Amino acid sequence: VPSEAPTAEEKEEKDSAEVHLLFHFLQVLTACFGSFAHGGNDVSNAIGPLVALWLIYQQGGVTQEAATPVWLLFYGGVGICTGLWVWGRRVIQTMGKDLTPITPSSGFTIELASAFTVVIASNIGLPVSTTHCKVGSVVAVGWIRSRKAVDWRLFRNIFVAWFVTVPVAGLFSAAIMALLMYICGLFSSSR
Repeated sequence: VPSEAPTAEEKEEKDSAEVHLLFHFLQVLTACFGSFAHGGNDVSNAIGPLVALWLIYQQGGVTQEAATPVWLLFYGGVGICTGLWVWGRRVIQTMGKDLTPITPSSGFTIELASAFTVVIASNIGLPVSTTHCKVGSVVAVGWIRSRKAVDWRLFRNIFVAWFVTVPVAGLFSAAIMALLMYICGLFSSSR
């Protein structure tokens, strides 16, 4: 693993004009497929706990036959769109230029492979992260092109962030719950 980020010359790769034209169009199609996979998978992953809470509130329990309310799906879709609007440009910059540059032909491969993986996983009921699949595809394509084309330090930072996010979110949630329980205890003891 190189200790320094690759230079622009080491990362540079261009498609020929004919390849660029063909895959430029095809990448639009695979991007649509990727958006479908991303929306279908990540909306359900994000609102799954909320749907369970709603069904417990509505029905007193969670049943497999209960349908997810459309307004909760819409809420999840709006949340993902808001996240893309706020952070999308930064994520695209990081994955498409900083991690490894992407040409239309490599972008086609990345989109197709990651979307296919997500759709298969979703259909068999395996909760996967679309972002993990895309980053894995980007790194694999960059690595196959040239080991020097991938910024391994940036990939390491992304990888570490994935592991830090879960315990930090858990600790943050526990702290909020403890605070709420303390506040509720104050109100109940004052009565």
